Amino acid sequence: MRVGVNFPWRDYGWDFGLGPASWHGGLAAPRWYPEIDGHLRHFQDVGISVVRWFILADGLTYGVGAEAPVPDRTVKGGWRFEPPPLTAEFLQHFETLLERFSAACADTRPAIQLLPVLIDFHFCKPGIRPVALPDRLNPDRRVEDTDWVKQGRAQVLTDAVKRAQFLDRVLDPLLYVSRRYAQVIHAWELINEPDWVTKRWHPHVFARAPIPEVAMRAFIEDGARRIRAAGFETTIGFASVETLRQAGIDLEINQVHHYPGGRRRLDCRAFDAGYPSVLGEFATATDDVWPELTLDHQRVLHRLRLARSQGCPLAMPWSFLGRDRHTLWSEDVERDIKAFVLEAEEEDRLRSDESFEE
Repeated sequence: MRVGVNFPWRDYGWDFGLGPASWHGGLAAPRWYPEIDGHLRHFQDVGISVVRWFILADGLTYGVGAEAPVPDRTVKGGWRFEPPPLTAEFLQHFETLLERFSAACADTRPAIQLLPVLIDFHFCKPGIRPVALPDRLNPDRRVEDTDWVKQGRAQVLTDAVKRAQFLDRVLDPLLYVSRRYAQVIHAWELINEPDWVTKRWHPHVFARAPIPEVAMRAFIEDGARRIRAAGFETTIGFASVETLRQAGIDLEINQVHHYPGGRRRLDCRAFDAGYPSVLGEFATATDDVWPELTLDHQRVLHRLRLARSQGCPLAMPWSFLGRDRHTLWSEDVERDIKAFVLEAEEEDRLRSDESFEE
């Protein structure tokens, strides 16, 4: 079993394309530029071979100024959005990331690959204007900056014409760049945790989800077709194995996330007759208790061992740069990953020797 990591961003929503000037402090490039080479070398030293990274996230830098989403009560979801092409700047930032991954694999260094995630489920939620500007008439008062909108882009999934435009103008150019660096692309993920915004998939029965199931299926089917045509495998990061089974979406890489809260047991089997799922997210924080493990065996090492025992091909802890209740990244976590990778390599070697002797 391989071990990856959820990076999953340096600056959520503005790792590609510069965010608001008041946020990036006048920098001419994303803030991960001077750090990523060191991070990749560090991951390789630890034994990590796949890095999961959100690309558009909630859409902040995709559609800015006159192209930003606008409130519209006549539109389902309350926000109107015309999907523009990606900027040359956005594409250059993405290509630079792939160049850095490619360089990290040179000179006999261990292979390390990127798992890009096109959008997060927050992309589809009602818009938020996060930037405030001084009011010219009243300097003590601040007003919303309408040039910048987080979220508010559900129409690219719910409207068939806009969905096709979005995939033409965004996914296809990203795939075109990816093909030049195919060796460092592990797979392409269309959306993170669609469960939270899709009707009939949401874990809470009475929740108001903005995306009809038929629209989400159409988005996944069209996106997956394009990804396959570009020569890559497709995955979706489902929030739970239960939703994956309910949706019945069987892609090249089935992926589930696991935050059991002391109640749910790990189950990496996507379908009864299927193959084990990738464990796309699981907490590094030990207080998110896995009930099948004893309280003194809640470390990342123990969780990785359990995933491997179920045939899981890849597990990616959450998260390297996150700041949330599921994250407790530390030297102990890195030691656990390194120990597991060495342990798994030794078990594989012994198994190979036994097969050879037979």
